[in-house]
Amino acid sequence: MTHAEFADLETFARECLAAEDYPADRHVFQHLPCGLCGAAPLTLTIEHHSGSTEQSFRGVIWARCPACGGRQRLFTFSGEHRHYEREEEPACPCGGQEFAVAMCERFEGAQGLTGFFDEGVVVASCTDCGRNRVLVRTD
Repeated sequence: MTHAEFADLETFARECLAAEDYPADRHVFQHLPCGLCGAAPLTLTIEHHSGSTEQSFRGVIWARCPACGGRQRLFTFSGEHRHYEREEEPACPCGGQEFAVAMCERFEGAQGLTGFFDEGVVVASCTDCGRNRVLVRTD
């Protein structure tokens, strides 16, 4: 992905969190490429654990890298008391199954407990058509 495409994904993630409504908060954006080879396009499996909802994900996002074949945990938001419920393999409406993945988290600023995690979003951009989507929200 180009710098402009990642900038578009960052804009999308910030919009998902309504970042403009929280100017005193800190919004941390980071790309989530393959941890083994650094490639950006990944295929994903989202494993939902008990207590997972649309607005508050609990589980693991697994990634497989088409470039090196490695499989890894890309993101975890769970605990030992949670158990596996189901999994999904995201696909774009265009049929694409490889995504550039990023995460944006909001940490409270002057209006709350400074530095306290408020909410986050894991987003993806289809490498075939460029369509952005929310994978999971954390709260």
